[in-house]
Amino acid sequence: MTNGQSAEALWSEAQRIRSRDLAGALQDRDWNMCVRRSQEVVELALKASLRLLGTDYPKKHDVAPLFADLAVRKELGIPPEALERLKQASAWLAEMRGLAFYMEKAFSQQEAALAAQSADFVLQTLRAVIRTKK
Repeated sequence: MTNGQSAEALWSEAQRIRSRDLAGALQDRDWNMCVRRSQEVVELALKASLRLLGTDYPKKHDVAPLFADLAVRKELGIPPEALERLKQASAWLAEMRGLAFYMEKAFSQQEAALAAQSADFVLQTLRAVIRTKK
């Protein structure tokens, strides 16, 4: 599988999780699953972007710092404040993913909404990278 094919598969999966699984969890008021699915969307979108940039990603959940450094070096035109927000969202969701999945914390509707908004922000921010690098 080429980097482009891998990136496309990861990006498609991120979009599918957002449109089907995360949307369903929001509709079902399953706040913990919203957090979990939001984290998956962010991780997959970031890893798709890294693949398109020809970079192997580490097998960990938060790869935003690697992406942000690469975005600056390759002059992708993503504003610094957007990269900072992307890093914060990814770090928070990576930290919360296990708590959400194993029901070690009961997430609120507000936390679930923040998680979903974070996923949407990451998708929107990275969509330009995906389009220009295909």
